[in-house]
Amino acid sequence: MGLRKLRINFLRLAFIPVVFVAVFVRPAWSLDSFNAFLMEFGGYLFLLAGLIIRIWCTFYIGNRKSKEIITDGPYSLCRNPLYIGTFLLALGVGLCFENLVMLLLIPAIIIPVHIITTRMEETNLEAKFGEPYRMYKQKVPRFWPRFSNYHSPDTIEINVNSIRRIAMDTVIVLLLPEIEELLELLHLYEIVPVLWYFPS
Repeated sequence: MGLRKLRINFLRLAFIPVVFVAVFVRPAWSLDSFNAFLMEFGGYLFLLAGLIIRIWCTFYIGNRKSKEIITDGPYSLCRNPLYIGTFLLALGVGLCFENLVMLLLIPAIIIPVHIITTRMEETNLEAKFGEPYRMYKQKVPRFWPRFSNYHSPDTIEINVNSIRRIAMDTVIVLLLPEIEELLELLHLYEIVPVLWYFPS
């Protein structure tokens, strides 16, 4: 099993408690409160930011990940911009669901997984590409963007299959706030029980 599949399978397994919390745990504050509005609005912003970053990365990396060193566009700012996009998306989900417990769980899962995965990927890339990759590592930070590094060609070749995948991801992400609204209705009409209300 490849590193990417291993990471995805582990994340799916680790997110079972997150899904449980999303479905059965709710805040004590009113759905019409300022807290609810603020969290939901912030969630939309994080979702959009994460989505834009992931789409931008997909244009550059396509199906070329681990096949060549990508150093342009978002990959000139930091070595793992795709993971930054994923992290922002995950925070956006927690905020859209107005769920503080999710907001604590999600970083607790994503950060260690991405740090471990990144280190394993870097070891593989260094073994595969040698000195060119070591030079890239020295110049470009792992996560925190260095904006003075930015460079990009005027044109790039885009992989059609990757665009299809990111289009599907986009549809799913845009449906998440609607899923949260549906959950609110299911709780309101007591079709799905709330097992715990966390304090406001």
